Amino acid sequence: MDAPLRALLVEESAEDAEAILGAICDLPDPCQHRRVTSPEELREALAAFAPDVVLADHAVPGFGDHEALSIVQAHDPLLPFVYVAGTVGEEVAIEAIRRGAADFVLKENLRRLPSVVGRALESARERRERLRIEAALRESEERFRSIVENSHDWIWEIDRDARLTYCNAAVERMLGHAPERLLGQDCLQLLHPHDRTEVARRLPALIEHGGGWRGWRLHWLHRDGSVRVVESTGEALRDAQGRVRGFRGVNHDITELLQKKDRIQHLARLHGVLSALGNAVLRAGTRQEVLDAACRVAVEQGGFLAACIGEPGAGGQGVRLSAWYGDAAAIAAVAEIGRRGQADPVRPSPGTRALQRNEWTVAADLASAAEGVPDWAAAMAREAGIAAQLVVPVGDPPWCALGLFAATPQAFDEEERALYKRLAEEIDYAADFIAKSERLEYLAYFDPLTGLPNRASLQAHLQTRLERERVALAVLDLERFGAINESRGRAFGDRLLAAVGEHLRRLIEGHAMLARLEADSFALAWPAEGDADHELARMEALLQQLNRTPLALDGDPMRVRLNGGLAIGPDHGADPETLEHAAVAALAEARKRRVRAMAFGAELRGRAAQRLQLEEELRRAVERGEFELHYQPKVAAETHRLVGAEALLRWRHPERGRVGPAEFMAVLEDSGLIVPVGRWALREALRTALAWREHWPGLRLAVNVSARELQHAGFLEHCSGLLAPFAGESPPLDIEVTESLFMEDINQTIALLEEVRALGCRVAIDDFGTGYSSLNYVARLPADELKIDLSFTRLMTQSPETLALVTHIINLAHSLGLRVVAEGVEDEEQAKLLRLLRCDVLQGFLLGPPLPASEFARRLLGLEEA
Repeated sequence: MDAPLRALLVEESAEDAEAILGAICDLPDPCQHRRVTSPEELREALAAFAPDVVLADHAVPGFGDHEALSIVQAHDPLLPFVYVAGTVGEEVAIEAIRRGAADFVLKENLRRLPSVVGRALESARERRERLRIEAALRESEERFRSIVENSHDWIWEIDRDARLTYCNAAVERMLGHAPERLLGQDCLQLLHPHDRTEVARRLPALIEHGGGWRGWRLHWLHRDGSVRVVESTGEALRDAQGRVRGFRGVNHDITELLQKKDRIQHLARLHGVLSALGNAVLRAGTRQEVLDAACRVAVEQGGFLAACIGEPGAGGQGVRLSAWYGDAAAIAAVAEIGRRGQADPVRPSPGTRALQRNEWTVAADLASAAEGVPDWAAAMAREAGIAAQLVVPVGDPPWCALGLFAATPQAFDEEERALYKRLAEEIDYAADFIAKSERLEYLAYFDPLTGLPNRASLQAHLQTRLERERVALAVLDLERFGAINESRGRAFGDRLLAAVGEHLRRLIEGHAMLARLEADSFALAWPAEGDADHELARMEALLQQLNRTPLALDGDPMRVRLNGGLAIGPDHGADPETLEHAAVAALAEARKRRVRAMAFGAELRGRAAQRLQLEEELRRAVERGEFELHYQPKVAAETHRLVGAEALLRWRHPERGRVGPAEFMAVLEDSGLIVPVGRWALREALRTALAWREHWPGLRLAVNVSARELQHAGFLEHCSGLLAPFAGESPPLDIEVTESLFMEDINQTIALLEEVRALGCRVAIDDFGTGYSSLNYVARLPADELKIDLSFTRLMTQSPETLALVTHIINLAHSLGLRVVAEGVEDEEQAKLLRLLRCDVLQGFLLGPPLPASEFARRLLGLEEA
């Protein structure tokens, strides 16, 4: 034994007790024992001592016949009890055994006692184990019975004839039949006819060969006539001879699971439609492409039979299809229904309801009466294979209707309708986006006031012409236009400019390109047939004719006078910008001399020499470090908190003092000196940003980078070296590039800017909206920020067209996840309007002028030095 034997003796004689213990113990007193002499002591010892065996004399004073045995059995019926007595009759011994004693040993034969005790202990252990096993078996059976009866799965047994011999309660939840009513019935009759045939075909082979099945998907008929989809698992039951006597198995109802799966897939397809439509919108160039894409993705991604978009028919009568995709028969039926849209005034067609009443039509099953679908329309749709349809108005008020048509009945529940509503909103937004984009594209190349081409168009025209012929360029402006504008008002001035533009258009009759450059400045370009004097005479004749012809404005005749400057390309400029500068210089000289017109000539060439002198001075400025950066604050529109500043280049001329960029920037660019100056500006701005960051966390400085800098071979390497210490964190430096940069090589520019962003810099598109980049490229730009050009900021409070343009730019930027900065904010009215339009950041003299670093630090950051 692992533990000492615990023996409880019911014995009056201590000597007999010692003899008994000596018989059952190998060594003197190695086992634990206790001796009792009364019933009370016995009961107490049984509870407190917990003996392994009880050894009792048959005749102990105070105990009745077999009383000790009764007390022990009442405490624990399995506790071994052995009588150890003197002389006793055979009848007494037999009665003791009958009552439950393990054995009877005479005190004169104690040699038997160890084996008797051993057998008694082993027998007790076996009985206890048997009882434990029986209890566990009963518990297991009860557990199994509970599991079976409470299982949601249908547990069943059938015989060889497919008659049900057992069903748990789950069958009633699954098929609506009480289990007792199904016993003895042929289970095949509960199957859908198609599956019934299949099971009947396979069952004989299963009976013959045995085995079973797993995951057999079958369709069972519910008592109410509906169909439940069930996955069945079964195994063969065999008799004593090993023959298949039937099958036992479990059926798991997957109807709801499949419905949920189908619904999830359906909703996923609808989300896919929205996503695909969004991608298609980014690629679409026209409204028609948007409508076509909406129909196509609804069918290809959404799984519909057909999709159509209808718009009001001629004279507002009926509905005409403007886009469609899918089944030809369904589309033809929908088109015919649309043409007959108002045949029934009481119940018009779904398309007519959508367009005229802004009402949805939801027909989940056209086999039954559908609200909003006339009987004649439903019949035509069913004949074309349409089982369900949904017609949704698009826009408010509706300008078109989206029709989705399915070959099977649909749910069209609230969640689905919300997605269809979003789809309609996407179509409406996309069409509006395209319309505004087309308008913006127009504004990019045409002047909205006069309808004439703008500077971008003129420069493109000149570029083409200069490559193959000599070109005369005249730049014209109105005398005293500023005074007229002041005295008569801006509205009158706008009408005057429009009238002048129209008058010029009529005079040239297509013989020259006419453009409005800005304000009161116009340009004419035509093929040069002679020298500068010859072309100047032609221009003067035109001006004379224009100046002597009064304009009818607001019912009153009004004479205007235009002055002009002329330049011949490539004589005076081989590229559009140089040629325009020459013409503008000639115009300025004409105004100065108070003559009507003047051509770029020898005297003006002298000024070109001055430009060369300026270039030389700039080279010395680079060598001597005469440049400095001034910083103009950027302020959060909503919180008025300082969030950054733009670094602006200034020149400390040794004789003239500080020189603004307007005087030297063009020469800096043309000469290539912008590359070393730009590198210095990046280093200086970064140094300043680091000095300020400790006192003003989050402050970012922006530096303008020209096309020449960005495309220079060493630009990325220089930036990488500058920003290397910031590995793993964002440097406090933003790069600003002008929108015109993307005209040169958009793919190369995008690739370069993506590498700049990879270094941690943020990228801003400066002067956005000035008319260079196509909106098709906007979504591709690797930018974090768009900056609205100051010309738009200044005009938006006076021009509805400009306000609409600014609104569209802000909405466009936000839809692409970009921040918007408005430049040139000079008064509170502009700032308030920009806040209402949800512009993010404001910059301009209202918020603060450009300041040297030390003054910026003192006035805006509260620091004593930069």
